[in-house]
Amino acid sequence: MKPEQQEKATPGRKRDNAAHAAILKATHELLWDVGFDKLSIVEVASRAGVGKATIYRWWPDKSALAMEAFMTRVAPTIAFPHTDSALDDIRVQAHRLGRAYRGDAGRIVRTIIASGISDEKTMKLFFDGYLAPRRNAAKEVFKRAAAQGEILQGLDLELVIDALYAPFFHRMTIMHAPIDKRFVDFLLDSVLSFIASEMPKRRDSD
Repeated sequence: MKPEQQEKATPGRKRDNAAHAAILKATHELLWDVGFDKLSIVEVASRAGVGKATIYRWWPDKSALAMEAFMTRVAPTIAFPHTDSALDDIRVQAHRLGRAYRGDAGRIVRTIIASGISDEKTMKLFFDGYLAPRRNAAKEVFKRAAAQGEILQGLDLELVIDALYAPFFHRMTIMHAPIDKRFVDFLLDSVLSFIASEMPKRRDSD
């Protein structure tokens, strides 16, 4: 491509990036306003100021769009920190997750799971786009904890992650009890004391 052609192509790419960002922003807002089940491509297009064809250029359906928008919004708020203590990082992240699931993020996850029960594609998108990356991130932190001697070596990390995080989803979907600080601390103390040679010191969280 000649330099003058590159210069002419650049504005188009910028406009595409702007449209992409506007679509994700509109989807964020609608997910928080109406939830996943009532989200529609028509409403996203209207709020973003684009045509439906522009949305379908990048996402095959509303589930794929909602998953990317949700991840873009939520992932930074529930990320693991990286300090000298992997166990401290696990505790901080678990409390971050608790705060997210007590709010709108929990409501949205609940509606996505409900839709996924009857729609295999939505459930697969939820697992591949949200759960799998979160589980992989958790595995890395637990591996770091083992390498640092904070927990036992050779643990089945799939089981450890299920033991720690599955109760979050239970309370979030059944809604029989809150995902409060006491609940999160109890989970952390129960799971981490079982896999550590001695009771890990609790780090206070907000």
